[in-house]
Amino acid sequence: MKKLSHYLNFSSPVLTDRTLKLRCLFRAVLALTIFASVPRVAAEPDVHQLVQSLHDEWSDIFYRLPVDVQTEKFEVLLPRVHTLVERYPQEAEPLVMEALVLCTYAATEFSFGALSKVERARELLVKSIGLDPTAMEGTAYVTLGNLYYRLPGWPISYGNDDLARQYLEAALKLFPEALDTNYFYGDFLMGQGEFRKALPYLEKAYKAPIRPQSRLSDLKLKEELKNRLKAAQEQNENQDDFFSRLLPIFGEGSAK
Repeated sequence: MKKLSHYLNFSSPVLTDRTLKLRCLFRAVLALTIFASVPRVAAEPDVHQLVQSLHDEWSDIFYRLPVDVQTEKFEVLLPRVHTLVERYPQEAEPLVMEALVLCTYAATEFSFGALSKVERARELLVKSIGLDPTAMEGTAYVTLGNLYYRLPGWPISYGNDDLARQYLEAALKLFPEALDTNYFYGDFLMGQGEFRKALPYLEKAYKAPIRPQSRLSDLKLKEELKNRLKAAQEQNENQDDFFSRLLPIFGEGSAK
């Protein structure tokens, strides 16, 4: 009986068709065996997947947990997000994600120590727009608009209604059909007493589909929209809404 080496040796002077086929078969089996034995390395998640995972975790904290529990959770989440920013310094999404965590973390502190966090959030958002203004569907513009709208002005913070309008309108230009861009612009207009102008944006937001990647946020927006639509129709200036929790409350009386 011929040894396996005989069939793998193409230098043999006599090669019948049967021998040649057997040698090809043996080599094919050998190649497959070697390939199967090589350890495979799992593909590393891309930056978008990593940010989405952190965003899901942030959403669970912000939308599902009571405020008195959120501080500790955000304190743990923040360094993990910052690590991603350092790992991908030229990517916009991690910057936006860190800004979101900073804003909501600051809102749980109820102190002037939160000012440094919202200032840092603004810096990150401006930088992210320079890298990619469409990152996370214009979230940087929406968040900046809310920062300028909801924060008090000088000398406490940097609140500024004119800049709020500019950023929220920029978000609308980028994503004119989105739920959040229409909701927050309509909400801003209500805060300015522009109820008739706000109504079509709120109605458009109400009809907009829920985005799978922002399901918890969009469900809460839909819930809030029922009250906002009613308030706009009745021209009620009451601004007590869930999303005021995005930012810390510093008090009244500062210029904007």
